[in-house]
Amino acid sequence: MSQHIEDGKSNKQFVCNRDKKNVFLIGDSIRLGYCTFMRDELSDMADIFFVAENCRNTQYIITNLYRWYNMFSDPALVDVVQFNCGHWDVAHWYGGEYSLTSEGEYKRNIKIIIDMIKKLFPNAKIIFATTTTMNPSGKIGVNPRNNEEISRYNDLGTEAAIENGADVIDLFAVTKEWDESAYADYCHFTPDSNKILGEIVANKLRSYL
Repeated sequence: MSQHIEDGKSNKQFVCNRDKKNVFLIGDSIRLGYCTFMRDELSDMADIFFVAENCRNTQYIITNLYRWYNMFSDPALVDVVQFNCGHWDVAHWYGGEYSLTSEGEYKRNIKIIIDMIKKLFPNAKIIFATTTTMNPSGKIGVNPRNNEEISRYNDLGTEAAIENGADVIDLFAVTKEWDESAYADYCHFTPDSNKILGEIVANKLRSYL
């Protein structure tokens, strides 16, 4: 039985099942789009835990990870922690000159997140999921970014993950083959596309479970 945390209800806990594998998903609105589909795909072998809130950028994960950890009944029973963050970090908020997070800060923050997960979930395999692509139609949204920038940040995040013992699921490689019909807007996906992402992530996680 998969569970999620409602915003502001920190008294609710994630109760890990000793008879199944336990997976904790952390991520932005892209993860929010596919996590329920992923949960359904893995229901035969794992409980999938995820926060109901948008986990935004690397700084937000760093400053909230301990809060989410405290909602687990037994963090030592978590088998896999998968996280993604990038769209917010790369974005030029309100069209500003600079990304919210610089490239150097991004790589450092990914390392910090991995180090924190190692301490808080000591028995978990850690997986970094790369940031997905923008709509090829050219839509950019109010906080623009482009695939070239996203690719650079993904390379840095991947380097940080591998250097610090985490594995990588490359969702950028998956979505860069999709046309604009897969998108609901400038970067978010349609329900059908989210279902495909959930199935892809679930199939990749099976090898870790």
